[in-house]
Amino acid sequence: MEKLKKVKDIYSGFSLCLIVLGIFLLFQPNIAADVFCRLCGAVLVLFGIVKLFGYFSKDLLQLAFQFDFAMGIISILIGLTMCFWSKQFMETLIIGIAFFIIVDALLRIQTALDARKIGVDNWWVILMIALVTSVIGALLFFRPYQGTKAVVMLIGLNLIIDGILNLLVVRSTVTTIRRIKEWEA
Repeated sequence: MEKLKKVKDIYSGFSLCLIVLGIFLLFQPNIAADVFCRLCGAVLVLFGIVKLFGYFSKDLLQLAFQFDFAMGIISILIGLTMCFWSKQFMETLIIGIAFFIIVDALLRIQTALDARKIGVDNWWVILMIALVTSVIGALLFFRPYQGTKAVVMLIGLNLIIDGILNLLVVRSTVTTIRRIKEWEA
């Protein structure tokens, strides 16, 4: 149980870092594309590691971390690609980030629906935020606009929303033995 609490705290801390990075990118969209790619790549690698820790934790219901093994591996691979081949694959990486955002949003939609089935009160908030995230992912994927600045700002906005979503999911769905005893009482 102590390990689960530690993973939950790390996951929450990382989610707060996503929010801070998102705010930075939202208000500083003029950073160089190469720096941006490497920064996002490093964040994705760390995100993947946190996701893997979450997956291997001892969450009794396995609801919050159920898709974290696959998403952790995908995050690490995309992150490493961004770090080492940023200039050559900038266009592909934007599509990759968009795809990643859409997949993560779809998995969070499933998490929200599963949370509803087991009686988590704020399942609908998770669902709404996941839907907004999927729209941002679609905007990145189809890019009905021009310019790197817009891409950086959209990614920043998504990081903020995704950080909030991660905090909400981990805080409301990770179940420890203590919480199960509270439910049974």
